Amino acid sequence: MYNKIASLILNSGQGSGVSDVYVAQPDSLKESLAGKIFVLGEIGDRKNEARRVFDYLVERLNDNYYNDEKILLRGKIEGLKIENIFEAALAKTNKDLNEFLTEQKIKLNPAASLTLGVIFENKLHFSSFGKNRALLIYAKNDQFEIINVETNAENAATSRSDADRVVPSAPALFSSVISGEIPLNSYFIFASEALPEYLSAKEMLAIVTKLPPIVAVEQIKNTLSKINAYVPFLAVIIKNTIGQNLPEPDEEEENPSAHSSISSLNYTEQKTERMLAPAGLISLSKIGRHFKAFMKKASFKTNEAPKKKSYAPEPEKEASPLIPELGKIKSLNMARSDSFMLKEKIFFKKRSFPLWPKIQSFFGVLASLFQASAWAGLRNQLKNLSLKNRWLFKILTAVVLIFIVSLLITRWHQKQLAAQTAFNNLAAQIEDQENQIDSHLLYNDQAGAQSILMNTQALLASMARKTLAEQNTYNRLSTKLADETDKVQKIVKPNAANKVADLSGLGANNLIFANAKLYAAGGNEIYNPTLSSSTTARWAVNGATSLTNPTTDAKTFIFYWDATKVAQFNYKTASTSELSIGGLDPNVGLTSFKIFGSNLYVIAKSQNQIYRYTGSAKGYGSPATWLKETADLSQATDFAIDGSIYVLKADGEVLKFYKGKAADYKAAALSPAMTSANKVIAGTNYLYIFEAASKRLAVLSKKDGTLVNQYQVTSLVQPKDVAIDETGKAAYFLDNDAVYKISLNQ
Repeated sequence: MYNKIASLILNSGQGSGVSDVYVAQPDSLKESLAGKIFVLGEIGDRKNEARRVFDYLVERLNDNYYNDEKILLRGKIEGLKIENIFEAALAKTNKDLNEFLTEQKIKLNPAASLTLGVIFENKLHFSSFGKNRALLIYAKNDQFEIINVETNAENAATSRSDADRVVPSAPALFSSVISGEIPLNSYFIFASEALPEYLSAKEMLAIVTKLPPIVAVEQIKNTLSKINAYVPFLAVIIKNTIGQNLPEPDEEEENPSAHSSISSLNYTEQKTERMLAPAGLISLSKIGRHFKAFMKKASFKTNEAPKKKSYAPEPEKEASPLIPELGKIKSLNMARSDSFMLKEKIFFKKRSFPLWPKIQSFFGVLASLFQASAWAGLRNQLKNLSLKNRWLFKILTAVVLIFIVSLLITRWHQKQLAAQTAFNNLAAQIEDQENQIDSHLLYNDQAGAQSILMNTQALLASMARKTLAEQNTYNRLSTKLADETDKVQKIVKPNAANKVADLSGLGANNLIFANAKLYAAGGNEIYNPTLSSSTTARWAVNGATSLTNPTTDAKTFIFYWDATKVAQFNYKTASTSELSIGGLDPNVGLTSFKIFGSNLYVIAKSQNQIYRYTGSAKGYGSPATWLKETADLSQATDFAIDGSIYVLKADGEVLKFYKGKAADYKAAALSPAMTSANKVIAGTNYLYIFEAASKRLAVLSKKDGTLVNQYQVTSLVQPKDVAIDETGKAAYFLDNDAVYKISLNQ
């Protein structure tokens, strides 16, 4: 057990509001993996509303923390920290609480004080809102001192520049986390503001440091109950108990004999050697002991001459490390001949070393190994050996082969273990960054989320995918990162677009929404399909060949580009006519056209210019340059006009011009980037950018160019055009010969 926790609640029912303390009691598995969370709160609102807020806060923190799937992965993924899991849970809880307060129409009292934290082993992570106190009692020079932890943390936090701070879009009740370790034999106290005012530091030290936390709580209650004040007192007392449960040594072992100490040391050395031996490696010392025992029992007959007896003292039998031998050890002060304790040193005589003859000799021996005569001679030598020596040679050969194979297996295992460890660390790092993306998005830090997203994508791309387990981990992280990518890029994927009209066989290639109706055109005909019906009205434009690029004056007419003329359709009277354009040069790279007021505007890409033609009853006169300064329009694909002109480039970039000059306008860079954006529509409040190739419709704020949403309609097959109904908040797509509709949410 790393710590002891006790909670204090006194006079909590007095007055309005709620004063309460919650300490989680998880099962043993969750506690060993994630520790205990606690909540200390004093909410001075109406009692029923305050109770609902406190209970909801406890419920969401419990769920967001203990039900986080990363808790169960802590024992399997190296580098996954409790601090990161708690920060993610705290961010979700903060978001849930803000949504709860908004939904229930509860306004949290600014005087409320809340503290949320988790204690895991001897590490503490907490966040506070309000005036709750966080006090550390620690030993210093045989005495105890008490400090206010949050004061030090606030001083450190205020040293950061204002540019480093993120301004939240919603009230950040718990905007920072304080983390650290509780020193050995120290205490941490979370208390309401009133407790240190009615209980002096001297009294607190005397009670907390001399009594167990549970007993200390009762003693504090007795002391405060004598005060004639109906003030609520709250506290959570945490004591670090690491190292206090070690068993005391027996008195009989205080003065161990020299023999038992050395035997115990030998046993510890052997046990440590076995523990540190790599997996699969053969223990040569163990093989040697078994081989000696086998040789002593074997009785092989040999013809060798008997060896002279040696009168050197026989080595003593090695004592069993498990049962130390009593008595003195003989020759305790004698060192072996190879011991570093000997003063004598061996000096080698210097002599010449002819390198080339040695190299020739080595290659000569190596070449002889591949000759049959060498192996035949070896076989003859083996036959001449005695039975005992032949067995010894076979055993030695087997040991060498086993040793080599063991080394190879051990090296392979080590490489596999290192690769697995690196993979787990990378997976934990990716998961941690995915959680950071959520935190940045919670406070509308789009730039920070985008930066982390790019780093995470690079890490995921470098992840190995050789084994099935690695592939499953990669797929899990890839799926989650794809969801995070959609959040950062604000991509909405409708389940399926609804088919609202069938234009089969009509050859329609464009759409426009005008007069609260949908119109299509192709060839020399204009169509008005009745939505969700099979009927379609149609009108032919005499003299027209190809009606394209529809635009409207939003009053009476729809205009179509027809080669070097403009076809005009009066949707109120259902009449058509054609208007000529004076001085039109089709060789200047004309791109789109728009009608604004009574004038016609076109873009000439090759001349980087916008021309304006003055309108009349019969057509449009000679062109006049509209741009008054140089601009690069070589990549322009379409434009929209509402007094200002918005020019769309192929990569999705939007340029804004006003009165012939570039306006200070910075449209958001779309991600993923477009390569063939082909249409822009200017609505009342939004710009709509369509790219048929990617089946994507991006919506920007017309005021400042910020990205609102991107609609990825994957159910479309071959989209040709789009029309927008801003009043009905809908988009219509012409896909092959049918019209599909999706809802827009902005």
